[in-house]
Amino acid sequence: MSKNIAVILTGFALALATVEAQVETGSARGQQALDRARSAPISPAAPETVDVLVGSGKGFKEILILEEEDKWWSINVDTGWDSLYMFRGVNLLGNGHGLYWLGGDVSVSPWEGGSITAGVWWGTGLGVTYDELNVFVDLTQSFGNFDASFGWVYYYYPNDFGAGGPDIHQNELYWALAYNAEIGAISITPSVTYYLNVGPTSQQRDGWTKPGASYLIFQLDTEIPVTDFLSFEPFTAFGVNFDFNERDNGDYFKGGNNWELGLAMPVALTSWFTVSPYVAYSYQWQDLVGTDTNTWWAGVSASFSF
Repeated sequence: MSKNIAVILTGFALALATVEAQVETGSARGQQALDRARSAPISPAAPETVDVLVGSGKGFKEILILEEEDKWWSINVDTGWDSLYMFRGVNLLGNGHGLYWLGGDVSVSPWEGGSITAGVWWGTGLGVTYDELNVFVDLTQSFGNFDASFGWVYYYYPNDFGAGGPDIHQNELYWALAYNAEIGAISITPSVTYYLNVGPTSQQRDGWTKPGASYLIFQLDTEIPVTDFLSFEPFTAFGVNFDFNERDNGDYFKGGNNWELGLAMPVALTSWFTVSPYVAYSYQWQDLVGTDTNTWWAGVSASFSF
């Protein structure tokens, strides 16, 4: 049930025309963590908006805020296509092989500033035998403009995946910190995310990374509104590898992995349906296995949020 709050402002409010408040859904935060794992562009669900209406009076303006009842849950369903499967700087399926994927998550906000998100993601290769299932749980707490996250991601590969046998799987823990800033209508979000492999490892038949392998991503996301329904979202990211990726010669390494940049252009067709095409570029200098020094790819996603 909606509630009305009447606020009386003095003459300083005469310059005020409209105000828009935004509430980011918890599911968007959980999806961001999973997207960062793939170094993909982040296109969170469209935020809810609250409009402020301005009335007139004697020497002041009366502002009537129509505020929706707080929503403590959200559901997000996404699907998309990528021309290449770029995972932490590595062209995982090789040139000419894209990826179709489908994902969904449910988020609840049981306390002030906190959210718990659980979701699944399925990807299948195009023109190559490849399937991948992810299950993830994310816990995020907001402290003012800061978001601190902790989560778990489970990766399951029913095909061989080149690691010695079928049913390869992997568990990771991650920690993330993001800062949400606004400059006028532009939103800027720097973030850092650290992923730690907790097994199984390549020393076991059903694992595929070294013991203690980890990966660090520094990312900067920007949202620039263009119209009421279109925005530009440029991003850039720098990955640091700790024995997670390997070179063409089979050597694992520690150090800078790759640098990426890209542009997503989400179009909010309705309050619950968004389509987001994107284009991206990656530069790597470590002779990453199966990956060109310069790689371009593109894709499109569709998001249904409730």
